[in-house]
Amino acid sequence: MKEQKEMRTTRYINRGLTAILFTVLSLNLTFGQEIVDKIVAKVDNHIILKSEIEQAYAGFLSSGEAANFTGDARCYILEQIIETKLMLAMSELDSVDVDAGRVDYELQMRMQNIIAQVGSERAIQEAYGKSIDQLMEELRPNIEEQLKIGAQEENILSSVTVTPAEIRKFFNNIPKDSLPLFNTEFEIGTIIKKPVPNEAEVQKVKDQLMKIRERAMKGENFEVLAIENSQGPSGPDGGNLGMAKRGQFDPSYEAGALALKPGEISMPIVSSFGIHLIQLIEKRGNEFNSRHILITPKPTQQDIQKTSDLLDSLRTLILSDSITFAATAKQYSDDEGTKVNGGFLSGQFGTNRIPSDALDPTMFFIIDEMKEGDISKPEIIDMPDGSKAVQIIYYKSKIGPHKANMTDDYEKLKAATLGMKKAQKRSEYIKEKMKEVYVMVDPEFNRCGITNN
Repeated sequence: MKEQKEMRTTRYINRGLTAILFTVLSLNLTFGQEIVDKIVAKVDNHIILKSEIEQAYAGFLSSGEAANFTGDARCYILEQIIETKLMLAMSELDSVDVDAGRVDYELQMRMQNIIAQVGSERAIQEAYGKSIDQLMEELRPNIEEQLKIGAQEENILSSVTVTPAEIRKFFNNIPKDSLPLFNTEFEIGTIIKKPVPNEAEVQKVKDQLMKIRERAMKGENFEVLAIENSQGPSGPDGGNLGMAKRGQFDPSYEAGALALKPGEISMPIVSSFGIHLIQLIEKRGNEFNSRHILITPKPTQQDIQKTSDLLDSLRTLILSDSITFAATAKQYSDDEGTKVNGGFLSGQFGTNRIPSDALDPTMFFIIDEMKEGDISKPEIIDMPDGSKAVQIIYYKSKIGPHKANMTDDYEKLKAATLGMKKAQKRSEYIKEKMKEVYVMVDPEFNRCGITNN
């Protein structure tokens, strides 16, 4: 038993404090597929279907966890789903409220990820026979449930803290021959700046859109013009964006659309995505339906060089200690993923240390030619959307392979200690609430030892 406890303790560090998690509450895009199903468990008013277990089990078998898992995986999955349903039931009893704007934001992000994986909105529509709006409405209840569960867990666990003494005790309880070995880690910062198109290029796009607008005003079909001219992802679908609530789109786009009457076409409107012609289709309470033609001005080589010169001057100031890299990144970087962290890539446990095997190969080869403390010269890079940007890289430090210790790995040990305390508190909470909330489990899963009440 002691060895098992020590192995579990070590695993908290090695695996980032996470148990085997399954995406049982995420939407599986299997629309139109008939499944012979039945209810296998019920938690308060929430049911669990056999198909949920089987979908999660299939995902488990294809994961790297299956090879090392001992025990009844379906029982483990059912137990995990029951716990999430219990959290959902308690969130409702405790009147946990989720902001509609947050649900909309998460919904948009999830749908963007699905579109990126499938390839396009049209591909999704052809594959599943449903519009993006229909798919989003089917996703909405799942997203709202996930956010409620997260909020409930946050309410329960937010007060959990650890002291330095607890961290040291946690570390000392790990057998010396079981201390995890960490690979080489790097602290790396980056500043990415997108060139701003000059006014002449912006005006050129506005003039182009005005000519398209004139064609539409003379009777040409707006959707056909969007298919022919729009550079946005909705272009192939005639620029149609579907019904949307206020607050979902870029403020400039939304203001321009809502200023129109149904059927009207706007003048060119500048947003963070480019320049639009907008046609309002309808307004319905707090929602509106619109279509648009988007063209994004492209920076010239001179614009790119101007951005490169700016980053080069900032690099000189940082190297002369006139300004810190973190302050520069927060002020100038256009990379939203890193600027809030002072430009540094985020690693595990809230640190800025990235394991070598998790580092992007391109980044690795760049820093391989640098010394600690160096900042690379500005380099033009290709962004995921095909646009150009300029980047500088700060190679702050390198930590060689080592066994876990209190000096180099304090933040990791702190996170591991905190994670274990939170897991214990969550387990105690679940055990207590299982006595209060109605739980029914089908006899098929009696072997799992989950108590009916």
